[in-house]
Formats: sequence, structure tokens, C-alpha cells
Amino acid sequence: MDEKLRTSGVQVIGDIAWGTHFCQFYRTQEELVNVVCPYLKAGLEGNELCIWALPRDFETKKEAEGPLRRTIPKLDIYLEKGQMEIISYKDRYAEKEIPDSKKALGNLIKKADYALLNGYSGLRLVQDTSWLKNDWKNLTGYEEELDIAIENRRITALCTYSSGKFDTDETIYAALSHRFVLVKKEGNWEKVENPRLKKAEERVIQPSGEVETKTEEENENLKKLLEERTVELTEAYKSLKVNEKQFLQIRKMTHIGNWKWDILTGELHWSDEVYRIFGRDPERFKATCDAFLGSVHPDDREYLINSIKKDFDEQFRNIDYRIVLPDGEERTVRTRVEITFDEENQPVRAEGIVQDITELKRIEKALQEREEQYRAFFENSMDAVLFASPDGTIHAANKAACKTFGMTEKEIIRAGRNGIVDQSDPRLKPSLEERNSTGRFKGEINHKRKDGTIFPGEVSTALFKDKNGLMKIVIIIRDITERKKAEEVLRKSEEHYRMLFTNMTEAFFLGEIILDRDGKPYDYRFLEVNPAFEFHAGVKGEKVLGRSHLEVFQKADPTVIEKYGQVASSGKPAHFEFFTHLTNRFLDIYAFSPEKGKFAAIFRDITGRKKIEEKTRQRAEEMETLMEVTPVAIWIGHDPQCHNITGNRMANELYESEVGENVSVNSNPVRRFFKNGHELTVDELPMQKAALKDINVRDEEIDVLLPSGELRTLLGSASPLHDADGNVRGSISASIDITQRKKTETELKETLDNLENLVKGRTEELEKAYSSLKESEKRLAEAQKMAHIGNWDWDLVTNKIYASDEMCRIFGLGPQEFDANYEAFLNYVHPADRDHINAVYRAVLNGKELVGMDYRIISANGQERVVHGQGEVTFDRENIPVRIRGTVQDITERKRTEKALELSEERYRIIAEQTGQLVYDYNVEEDTADWAGNIEEITGYNPDKFRNMNLQSLISLIHPEDEKKFLEKYERFRTYGGTYRSEYRFKKENGEYIYVEDQGVGLKDEKGEIKRILGTIKDITERKKAEKSLANIEAARKREIHHRIKNNLQVISSLLDLQAEKFKNKKNTGDVDVLTALKESQDRVMSIALIHEKLHESKGTDKLDFSPYLMKLVESLFQTYNLGNKDLSLDMDLEENIFFNIDVAVPLGLIVNEIVSNSLKYAFRDRDRGTIRIKLCREENEKPEHQKHENSKGDRKSSINNFILAISDNGAGLPEKLNVENASTLGLQIINILVEQLDGKIELSRSSGTEFTIRFPIA
Repeated sequence: MDEKLRTSGVQVIGDIAWGTHFCQFYRTQEELVNVVCPYLKAGLEGNELCIWALPRDFETKKEAEGPLRRTIPKLDIYLEKGQMEIISYKDRYAEKEIPDSKKALGNLIKKADYALLNGYSGLRLVQDTSWLKNDWKNLTGYEEELDIAIENRRITALCTYSSGKFDTDETIYAALSHRFVLVKKEGNWEKVENPRLKKAEERVIQPSGEVETKTEEENENLKKLLEERTVELTEAYKSLKVNEKQFLQIRKMTHIGNWKWDILTGELHWSDEVYRIFGRDPERFKATCDAFLGSVHPDDREYLINSIKKDFDEQFRNIDYRIVLPDGEERTVRTRVEITFDEENQPVRAEGIVQDITELKRIEKALQEREEQYRAFFENSMDAVLFASPDGTIHAANKAACKTFGMTEKEIIRAGRNGIVDQSDPRLKPSLEERNSTGRFKGEINHKRKDGTIFPGEVSTALFKDKNGLMKIVIIIRDITERKKAEEVLRKSEEHYRMLFTNMTEAFFLGEIILDRDGKPYDYRFLEVNPAFEFHAGVKGEKVLGRSHLEVFQKADPTVIEKYGQVASSGKPAHFEFFTHLTNRFLDIYAFSPEKGKFAAIFRDITGRKKIEEKTRQRAEEMETLMEVTPVAIWIGHDPQCHNITGNRMANELYESEVGENVSVNSNPVRRFFKNGHELTVDELPMQKAALKDINVRDEEIDVLLPSGELRTLLGSASPLHDADGNVRGSISASIDITQRKKTETELKETLDNLENLVKGRTEELEKAYSSLKESEKRLAEAQKMAHIGNWDWDLVTNKIYASDEMCRIFGLGPQEFDANYEAFLNYVHPADRDHINAVYRAVLNGKELVGMDYRIISANGQERVVHGQGEVTFDRENIPVRIRGTVQDITERKRTEKALELSEERYRIIAEQTGQLVYDYNVEEDTADWAGNIEEITGYNPDKFRNMNLQSLISLIHPEDEKKFLEKYERFRTYGGTYRSEYRFKKENGEYIYVEDQGVGLKDEKGEIKRILGTIKDITERKKAEKSLANIEAARKREIHHRIKNNLQVISSLLDLQAEKFKNKKNTGDVDVLTALKESQDRVMSIALIHEKLHESKGTDKLDFSPYLMKLVESLFQTYNLGNKDLSLDMDLEENIFFNIDVAVPLGLIVNEIVSNSLKYAFRDRDRGTIRIKLCREENEKPEHQKHENSKGDRKSSINNFILAISDNGAGLPEKLNVENASTLGLQIINILVEQLDGKIELSRSSGTEFTIRFPIA
């Protein structure tokens, strides 16, 4: 830093250096501005950023601007450009706000950095800190921290104090916290230096042998030497404890302990971590070679002994073996041994480390099991599964794929994508583009088999990286031919789902995404909403349908619109939670896309749950943090009698107890309590007094005799705890250990009694401490090297970082080559992780707890490594972080193992989700199962509840009629192995039964017994419904065909009976008569056949469009009865869109056949020309009397339509004597019967030819 002196502007002060921190005591406002104004003027003229934080003496900033303008004419210019800032007390703090010293110092440092970044020479500060007297307990502590903070920065600080607000003692303490003090004496300002803050330029270490004389001057030197040696010894102890703490922390974090074995004497020494790894109590277990071998698994002892013997020739080799803990648990450990040889090359000592690698072995085993699960699922999936590259190359195909395509696996691989996909399908190219852009695709594409047949397939694809980092694709294909056939039948279920949509309790709406000019979603339009949406949104459906979100609600969260846009464009569903400011509620939203550009969303209100979760989380976090980070021993009594007492971390360390151990007076081991030499009873202890008497106990000092025989002195307080009804439910006690303080007081008294002997003793202790420190550092370096763990120490005030040799090696550097600052450290951090590291440490500087984290580094040789960082923050008296210590461990190999496991699990999860099935892994011995897939969607059960069910619980959910069949198949499978397949009805949580298809394969152990079952469960309810629906349709179709054929045959039979009656009355029947009769019967049958032909052409409807049918019938009769050269014309007036069912069409067609054929045969025998007219229409006139009568009796409904059929010719006409209703001719008899069948009336007119008018009703 540039050490050039700065002009103070105050004559009595002169020039000052950067980092100067001084104060002024004033009595009046005039005395204050006499110093502050010239001081600030000099700073402004020296291009410094100047800040004056006003005292309470000034009500407003304008009051301070007056005297400043008199001294600084250009004040307004400085204020406008921002070089001068005036801050009033009210602007700094709210009326009742407590000032935060940590925040104040932090803001000061930020302001200084801002000044330098904006071209100013530095920062000149004037501030009033008298408010610290009332709001902070330690005024001098803040001033000392301020002095440290600005010492190496371009800052000068003047603190102003009003003399009337401080008594004599407070004035002295305030003055001692500054470099010098300005006070007014006899009308003049005087500068009073503070000799306490002058720094020593070098350390003076004098050997104790130089103290030889007893002169008064030498005695004084002796006292100074004692002080110096005491300080040095204290610092040495601190450094030793820091190294020991780091060493223990490393071993505890990595589960690494160290041991030594004297081969000649047989003596074996274990560290505390080794005892923890082996589950042994150091007080009860004596570590010997035989005891050690007794803890080794019997199957591994010989291997371990031979391996250690081999190490006599081969140094530094890892040995993995199993140990058995006292409770029978097996653990796996790794030992690294180093042998020391004597001059004759004989082994004399062995030492090394032990690390618990049980979890590492578990991960390796889990990876192997996942691979087995994946392979079993791949081989036994009901859908075709392929593994391929993005270019279409196929690498593997399962049995289902071979069956689906009619090929062997080699043939599928040889064919590739082009050989199994229909290249003419227009959906192929977009599907590949979508997969390449999003990493996934799900849709339908046509495929082709080996024989060339095309079939529709439902395809799900997903990209993933293999263990070599290459992109691969998993493709799942399902033949949906049968599903396509059933879709038409299933379409009829839409009405049911519409009812569900209307009555569901979750809010639902269908929306259409609106894009801006750049094609990005910015709004959406409501297409459909259900009643629950109206209730949750508080708006009627008619007010939102067809309108956009912004039109209805004016505001929209862009994040939610973006998610909806992604769903609508990609077709992939999304599930997320969102807080809406429209109703101030938390919503749980599930969105999916029914078609491109649209989305449907279902949401429900989870505000209540969120509030409970947040409150619970905050409370748990606060309590956990308080209990673990406080440097105070805290005990909690969990009952009113304090029979069960547990403590926090500090309490357990103090009482030499384990986590969760009951430390009440009635528990073992026994602890005794004394006060002033008197042993206390249970009721006299602070916690018990607080609970039993419901009182607060404050600042009580007691002595505790621990089981180890150590006596400690505690100073603490206790308070009762109450339940919701105000009853005492226990108590809480907080204490600090003041044993050391007591000892220090005693030692200090002894020190004052004999200075000379103490100097000699302290000198010897210092030498021992240095020796111990050197040995500790050596052990620490060895442990770090073996465990690949380095440690570091970051001084936040000086920004200097110390890095151990092992940390340098991890970063690819030689010992002590690490640049000692934070910026140099960041240069080694991977660029993608730097922002995260910066954010973590910024949070730590703002008071957040530093937790362990993994991040990547680029070592000096360019290699990318993964490390795990762990740290601990040290705070000063004002709770400001001043130092961070921590460790760095190289975990690159562990991360590679975890990544391989994650890759296997990801492939397993993708396949399970894409198939829409439940995948299970059932452990036969443990009667437990691991499940994958959407459990709640298929079974209706909560996933956690479903996973806790055993086999018997699941069997109880099978329909009673299907249970026996299932158990027979299952037992046969357990007996003979192989695979099994079963269909049964499964009971969902809501009581509904669904059909499922269960397929599984057994995995056998080395004895050939099935130990695990891997399988899938698929919901086939819809398939079963489709099969049943198709069967019902087929049965109904057969019944209808049978009915129609039966009715038609009955009509034909009746007509033939009438024809036969005609021949009964004739004595002689000639061939011509027979042919004529058959011809007439043929015409009648033809009219019926024509009706069925028209019905067939109407594609399955049960009604006939009668007018076109009538035209074709009459034209056919004209062709049949061809009358030579006669000119006969046909005049037809037929109303359109008249539809009759078959029961009306058949008799009506027969009537037309009889009348028209009769006219063609007889009306024009002696004429050359003629006309036949036919009219069919609805009757618009008043209803006939018989219909009125029937309606009045209620036999007919008011919806009856009346029709008129009129057929006439201008021929010879019928005889006058002919009675139509009692005619003897067959044709008129048929007509009368059919009219009566239609419930109609017939009228005959002979005015000009013959005209039949028939009226009949149709309901």
C-alpha cells in the first residue's frame, strides 16, 4: 500500500498516514465543526471520498451543511458528484432499531472498495460512535475492530465524542482505543498520543542465562522477559492445539486412525479413531496383537498376517480385510503399513493408518446389484427395448424386440434404425429432431417387421451418457395395433371423463400458449375450466374463457408461463410448486400437453402444508444450530424430576459422555457435585431446583467431580420448561467451564511470587512446546499425505492463506508453492464452480454456517480433480468472522464410482418411467421390495405406504376369486424357477379393482434357491374393458341380425300364405296362373330386399331414408312390367328427409308395390298412354278423428307425426261395385292388412281413374 502521508487539514495534527484512527472530544457544536470541517476539506482537495455520519447534535443534514459551506465553498459540487456524503442518524437507523457493529464494519469496507474502484485516492470518515455506549456492551471492542479493519487500507477515521455523555472511566477507555486523541485544553487543541498502540518492530528473545545480577534495572528486564516468554508460550500452545484439532478433525472426517507396533516389545498403540472404528472403549480394551487379531474376521486373519509379512519386503501397500465389532456387526477396513528396519535390516517397528471403507464397499456392491437389475429388466420387459447411438446404429435388443420384429438380435443390429422403421412415416423426421434438441421423445411411429408388414408403435426414447461419456439412446417400442382397434370403443368413455372433469375437487383448466414476435411464450388463453378452478381463482368461467391470463388478472409470473410453454411445445409433463400473489397461496401444479401448443393444468392449494413445513424447518434449524454451535454446555431435563438429562456437543465433552447419553444423578457413571466444599443433594442442583420449584436459577457456581477423577468448576443458570397447559415438563441448564480461569488465577499468584524461577520454568516449557509442535506438525503432514487430505488457514483480515504440503500436492504444486491469497485459490477452482464458491464464502462472511461442499479444481498440470472442502469459522468478540480454517480432500476416485452408480440408476429409472409399469425387486428372505414407477397413479396408494407392504399384505389386495390361481402360479414358480406371468384383479386404495398383468423372473443364489424376484406389474384394465366391450357389441349385432331375418321371413311367409289361399278356391290352375303368382311374390320379396340394401348402404343406422328407396322401387316395377310401346309416365312428389325404421318401411314398401304393380297390369290395357302419380309428405292439416280420440285417452304422445301416401293413375279405374275394405282379391287384402298394421286409414277415389290415399301416424 502506498505509505505517502495525507494532509489532515488540522494544524495540531499535521500529516497522517493511511490507517490512522483517532478521536475528538468536544463540548459544543462549534468545537466539533472547528476540527471536522477543515479535516473534510483537506480530504476533498486530496481526491478522497469523504463521509460524515452526523451525531444526534444535528437534527437534519441541512444544519451540518451550513458550517461546511463556510469552510468548503464548492460543497454543492462535491455533493452533486457524490464525493461528499452526509448521513443523518435517522437515515442510518430506525427509531427503535439496535445498531449492528458487524454490519457497520462490513459497510465501511465495501465503501472503501467502492472509493478505489471509482478513482478516489481513498476514504476519509467522520463518525459519531457515542450511540455504542447505550446499544453495545463493549464500546472499546468495536473501536479495536475498526482499528484492525482500516490498518492496511486506504482509510482514515475520526471518531467524535460529546464529553457530556461520558464519565471519566468511559472517556479513558474510549481514548485508549485510538491512535491519538484531540482534547481542548485552555482554549487550544492538544494532540495526546496513545503509547499502548505503538507496535513493536521485532521480537526480542533473551536467553534466561543472561539474567545474572539482582540490580533494580535487571529485575525490570526480568519482568519484561517473563511477559515476552509468557506470550510466546501461549502462542505456541495455541498453535499446538490448532494442529492437534486439525489432525483429529481430519481423522474423524475420513474415519482414519493411526497405530504403532513395537515389533521387539510387542507393544501396540491405537489412536482414538482406531478404537472408534473397532467399536472398543479405550478404558476397557487393551490393544495387543492377539486382541487385534481377535477382532479380525476369522476368514481374513491368515490373509492379513501373510500380507503384513509381505510388507517386510514391499513398503506402502493397502490391505483390505473385515473386522467384527463387539455387537456382531461386520465392517470393512483398509490398512496401510510402513516398516522401520534397524542397521541390520531387521524390522523393529511398524506403523500405519486404518480407514473404515464399509460405505465404499457398499457403493460398489450397490452398483453391481443395479447392473443385475438392469439386465434382468432388459431381458424380461414385455416391450421391445433397444440400445442405440444417435446415428441409428443399434447395439443391443431384448427378447421382446426380437419377437416384435420377427428377427434375431443380430438381424436387428444389422438392420439398424432404417431397417426397422417405416421411412415413409412423416412423423419420423420431427421425432428425431425433437429427441436431438430435448434429449427425449415420446410418440407414435410406424415400424416394419422382417416380413415387411407395417405396424404402429408407441415409442419412448431418452438420451444418456455411457461410462465412457459417449451419447447413447434407450428406445422402448410397444406394438399398439390392438390398442388402435379398441380406441373406437374406448371413445365412448369420454362422457364418463367429462363428468369426472366437472366434479373433480382439483382445479383444472385447458390453455393455449400465446407467443411473442420472437416465438417465446408470454401469455396463454383459457380454453376450458372446471368448477373447482372457478372456486380457487375466485372468478366465473364465462369471464375467463376465450380470454388471456393477462386480460383477466393483469399480472402473470413469467416463470410459470415459461413452464407452461415448455409443456405445450415439448409435450413433456411438468410437476412443480408455485406461490401465486393473486390469492397469496401455494399451489401444487401438474401440467401436461394434450396437443401441440396447448396444455392442461391441474392444481390444488397446499398453502397450509407449506406454512407448517416452513415453521417446522425454521424451528428445527434454529434449535439444531443453537445447540451445536454455542460454546456453552447445555443440558435439557426431559421430565419434571430430571430423571432423564441429555446435553449438546459442549456438554458431552465436558461430562465425558456420549451423544444422547443420560447424565442424570441416578445414572452411571456417577458424577458428584460440590459447592464451597459441601456436597450437594439432588434437590440442591440448579436443574432440579428449577424444575421442582418452578423457579429461575442464575449464575450459580458449583464443582463437578467426573468419573475420571477430574474436578471441574462450572458457572451456570437454569430455568424450568412448561407444556402447553403451563405445567412444568422439565428444565434447561446452560453452563461454562471456568476451571481454567480458576487455575489461571492461582498460577498468576504463584507467578508473581517468584519471577526468576517462573522464567526458567517457562523457558523449559517453551522448548518442550516447540518440540511437541514440531512432532505434531510432522504427524499431521504424514496423515494428510496418506489420506490425501490437506489443510488450510485463511486470515480474513489480511487475506492471506496458509496451505499445507498435501494441499499443494492435491493442487499439482510443490511444497509451499501455493500463492498465499484467496484470488490465487480461485484461479485453481474450475470456472463453472467459481460463482458457487464465491457465493458460499460471501454467505459465511454474512454470518451463515460453513458446511462441507464438493467442487472441481484444475491442478497446475491441467488435470481436473474433484475435492471435498470442510471448514470452520472463527469469530471475534463482535461475532465478526476473522479466520476460516479447513481441509481439502481429493475425492476424484470416489466421485467416479458414485457417477457409475448414478448412471446405472438413471437408466433403470428411465426405463421404468417410460414403460408406464411398476418395476419391483422382491427380497424373498427379508420379505421386502424396492419399487420403481408411478405407484400412486396405478395403485392409488401413497408411495411410502405401498413400499412398506410385505408379500402377504399385497396378496390380501388380490380379488378373492383370483387369489387361489395367483398363489398356485407363485408356488409353482418358487418350486421350479424360470419365469411366471399372471393376470388378476388388484384392489386400489379407494376400493376400486383394476386388472393387472404381473410378470417376474427369479434370481438364484449359489445353492440354486430363489432369493430375489425381479418383475413388472402393468395396468391392463382398459384392455380388459375393450375386450369385454367388443364381445358385447358382437353379441348385440348377432341378435339384431337374427331378429331382422326372422321378421322378414315371417312377412314373406304371410305373403305366401295369402297367395296359397288364392289357389285354394280354384279348381283348375294353369301354368300361367302359377307364373303370375310367383312373379307377384317375387316383386313383394324384392321390395323387402331393397329395404335391406338401402339400410346396408346407410352404414349401420337403423332408419331408412324412404324417398330415395321409393323412387328406386317404382323404377324397378316399371322395368319389370314393360308394356311394349305404351307411353306411360311417372310423376313423383316425395318430401325429402323422411326416415322410417324397418318396421314401417317394410309394410309401406309392400303397399306401394301392390298398388303400382296393379296399375301397371290393369289400368292401361286399352290405352296407349297414361300417368301414375305418387306423393309422400307429412300431414299439416288437423289430425284425423281417430288420432284425436287416441291422444285424448293418453294412448299417444303429442310428438306423433302424421304422413300421407297418395298413389293414383288416370287409367280405366276400379269397378264401382268393388268394396276396398272387403275385397276378395289378394292384392287389396294385402294392402288392407298392411295399412291396419301401420295403424292407418285408406281412402279410394274413382273420379278420374283410381287414387288410393293412405294416412298413417309415426311416433
